Amino acid sequence: MVPVVLLLWLHPASYSQVVDCIVAEVNGKALTLTDIRILQEFAIGPDDKDGAPPGTLRQTLEEAIDRRVVIDLVREDIEVTQKEKDDLLVRWKGRFDAGKWEERLAAYGLQEEALRPYLEEIIRYVKTIDLRFGRGVDISRQDIERHYEEVYAPSERAMGREPKPLLQAAAEIEAWIKSEKAGQQAGTWVRSLRAQAEVRINERCLEQAR
Repeated sequence: MVPVVLLLWLHPASYSQVVDCIVAEVNGKALTLTDIRILQEFAIGPDDKDGAPPGTLRQTLEEAIDRRVVIDLVREDIEVTQKEKDDLLVRWKGRFDAGKWEERLAAYGLQEEALRPYLEEIIRYVKTIDLRFGRGVDISRQDIERHYEEVYAPSERAMGREPKPLLQAAAEIEAWIKSEKAGQQAGTWVRSLRAQAEVRINERCLEQAR
């Protein structure tokens, strides 16, 4: 893994010069430190995490590796439309004040168009996961009732709200349980794929970013 000298934006408040480098390889394909910093700084990811603190550089790297593994090994012929990319870009931008968004683009010397490959990768990953786990989770009436009594109702009361009756809340609870179970199944599947992939992490590169 040979470092390449570049100028990088390390923090929204100041400029720094560092050595960019290949921080990981997935089946021989490189992820650079710049890639991971952009994913982190622009809050780019498959989940809605509005208001949540940004992930660490290590977390961002591990998630990026998982996506690359899935896309590289599964090789589904998945279409990503321009509208899907435009909609996701709007959602990402909505997490920032307009000035902050433009500031970060300028700091990396980017136009919005340069973010398109990240958009497409996220969408392709999400669609691949949904094809396998988005529809096949069975939820019993007992699952819904248990979640209502043990999770939903107590959490609503803790926030000072009166819980909806079970019949009114059932559809919402079922959707949440399906999402959780599908996420668990997908996580197990991704880990099994990753065990089959050739993944190398350059700890030295990652260390220099701290």
